Formats: sequence, structure tokens, C-alpha cells
Amino acid sequence: MALPGNVFDLPACTLTFLEGDVVHVYFKEERSVQVSDVEAMFHALGEVRHGRRVLLMVSIGDGTSMSNEARAFASSAFSDRYTAADAIIIRDLGHQLAANVFVRHHRPARPIRLFDDRESALEWLLTQQHLLTA
Repeated sequence: MALPGNVFDLPACTLTFLEGDVVHVYFKEERSVQVSDVEAMFHALGEVRHGRRVLLMVSIGDGTSMSNEARAFASSAFSDRYTAADAIIIRDLGHQLAANVFVRHHRPARPIRLFDDRESALEWLLTQQHLLTA
């Protein structure tokens, strides 16, 4: 299991393991995130966590977008094997619109909330730890 502070660098994103089973995924700048990138992220989470789910804090770099297929995959039942709840950090109006599409159109089964800042996102995720044993 990864210890808090451990960082794993993947081609499209960086995974940082924080306190309380929280993992921050930062999708790097100027990327077009595809299904294969999301698969690689889930594969890394599965290997590091030995199948234990995480509370996922998501932030996205400037100029980065996610394909509709990648959003659909990230919200699928498959992703629920790795993620118990998501906190998405919004950086601007365009990003908020894309996040709303993810939440409202793809309708993931797990709890997802949007936040303006990392501190609020982390605070909420830590209240979701009961989902890790469900």
C-alpha cells in the first residue's frame, strides 16, 4: 500500500497519495485524455492499493480535456471498483461545464461533488471514508 506523500507519475497524470485513503489525480497540462489514460490510472491505483478503493480528488491542468469516451469509462461500473467517491476541483467556467457533463450525463453511481478549492474537496472526501468499507 502506498504511504501518504507517495507520488506516481504516469504519462497523462500524476497520482499523489494523501491522508485517509485519498488520492489526488492531476491530469497534466495540454493533454487530450483518452480511455487508455484513464485505464492506466485505474491500473496503477489497483496495483498500489492491492484492490482497495480510494477517495479520488481530481484536478485538471490548463489546456487539458477528456474525451467523451474517457468520461464515460471514468463513470462506468468498472471505475467503481477503484473509486468510492470523487471530488472534482473546478478551475474555470469551461471546466465546470465539462465536469457537469460528467456528473449529469454519465451519472456515475458513486458520490461526486464539485469544489472550488483543494481544501474543501479534501474535507468532503474525508467524510466519505465510510464508503470504503461498503
